[in-house]
Amino acid sequence: MSPEDGELITLKEWAQQCGYSYDYVMHSMRRHYPDFPEPERRRKGDAGKGGGTGNNLYDPAKLERFKPRGPAPVELPDEDLGKQVTLGGFAALLGVNTGTINKIKDHRPDTLPDTVDGQRWYPRARYHVRDLLLMWNSRPGKGSGSDRRRPALPWQNRQNPDPH
Repeated sequence: MSPEDGELITLKEWAQQCGYSYDYVMHSMRRHYPDFPEPERRRKGDAGKGGGTGNNLYDPAKLERFKPRGPAPVELPDEDLGKQVTLGGFAALLGVNTGTINKIKDHRPDTLPDTVDGQRWYPRARYHVRDLLLMWNSRPGKGSGSDRRRPALPWQNRQNPDPH
């Protein structure tokens, strides 16, 4: 039994919800994952040979396992967001081991925001909690996945600081 049309979704809509580009879903996922689901309902004129399938309708439940995986986002009280803390202080706010935050600093220093005084990391540097929280909540999760799926953080796009 197939879901009603109201419950179905196009790959364009699904890609947008997941943060994938439509091209990635069409040209990479569908080709490299042999178990990628077939559409529940094909658009008129689609012969199933690829190309122009953006309007085919898919069951979102069958696409669920192909969504990017990441850890659940952390929320902190509003009064904490304006604080300035060290990386150890941020770890204490989150209730995680300081080594977890230091691992990010050591292995992915490009993901750390600028310090309060506008510099890159240095010992005992202080950061705005809101910036560290943005970095923390956009880190990739466990399992097969890629940092490429993660959107660029505001401080990582140095060539074009304000895209708007």
